[in-house]
Amino acid sequence: MFSKYVAIEGMDGSGKTTQAKMLAEFLKKQGFSVLSVTEPSKSALGKMISEKLIKEKYSPEAIALSFACDRMIHFDETIRPARGKYDYIITDRSYISSLAYQPLQGLRFEWVKELNRFVMKPDLIFLLDIPVEVFLERRGKTDVIFEKKEFQKKLRHSYLELHEKLNEDFIVIDGTKRIEEIHEKIRSDVMRLP
Repeated sequence: MFSKYVAIEGMDGSGKTTQAKMLAEFLKKQGFSVLSVTEPSKSALGKMISEKLIKEKYSPEAIALSFACDRMIHFDETIRPARGKYDYIITDRSYISSLAYQPLQGLRFEWVKELNRFVMKPDLIFLLDIPVEVFLERRGKTDVIFEKKEFQKKLRHSYLELHEKLNEDFIVIDGTKRIEEIHEKIRSDVMRLP
């Protein structure tokens, strides 16, 4: 039996990391074995992406290729071996992030999708949707390109479009609701997975 693979997605500040942790804790209390992962991964490449690549002026192509490479290495080294050992794999971000972010940097959506065609698709994707004003309140001022107001407006639209574009089990949740209310919705939907 393979693990159920659940992704929590959304803009930074949407609460996805908090919700991923709460879901893992809830499932463990129910007696399930859970592996929690994040993207970028904790590998050397994942750390380079987090600490350097997205903060400096690398080309959109280099960034997209690096994320796709990190994702496949992460799958080979961590997720594939875990698929028969855990009841649930919970990820804070997935390939959905690349499909939302990278076309906004001028890359063709179909090319980014092709780069990620071999990754494992989540059984269930939660998108925590927040208005840009809420993002700005939660994140404060920053110079990172992905965190500028205009970019975030486009990013929110991009995520919501993906909900319509992809043939995936995709649930949009209002990320401005109370943390516990969001958690209840997520855990309820996860427990309905076959």
